[in-house]
Amino acid sequence: MKDKRLLIARIVMTVLSVGAVCFIFGNSLMNADDSSELSEGVLEMLNRWLCSLRIDFELDSFTVRKAAHFTEFAVLGALLCSTAYLYLFKHLRSAMLAVPLGTLTAVCDELIQTASEGRSCQISDMLIDASGVLTGALIALLMIALIIRNKKNKIKTEGENNG
Repeated sequence: MKDKRLLIARIVMTVLSVGAVCFIFGNSLMNADDSSELSEGVLEMLNRWLCSLRIDFELDSFTVRKAAHFTEFAVLGALLCSTAYLYLFKHLRSAMLAVPLGTLTAVCDELIQTASEGRSCQISDMLIDASGVLTGALIALLMIALIIRNKKNKIKTEGENNG
């Protein structure tokens, strides 16, 4: 039963990780006009949301684009690290695998943009993406450590109650 759950978790996390990479690369394949249109739509939605919360602050396109880079790669970093952990069961090794893979994805992502009309490869975006991967991986490691600690405490408590 435990082996079956582990296999399912590995498959689900692998599919989610691959899906995140496909999402990222799909966005990079958009031409500049389509990418700008998507960003402007997200910008309008976020500014309407801030307005509805009565927050007197308006986001700009640059901020939203860079935050999107960081966020999508933070999600990728968390997914890659969690997936690696399910295969390796080692905290540090999981991060040591996830961060370079995520950073390589960031480099490929920027290179893909050179093939999209009106887009270019930006070193600054690679750095933002890599920092997102690192942040996501660290958050995943923290969550994994908390889950493990919680399980150990639960087992310890159950042992004391039975003893």
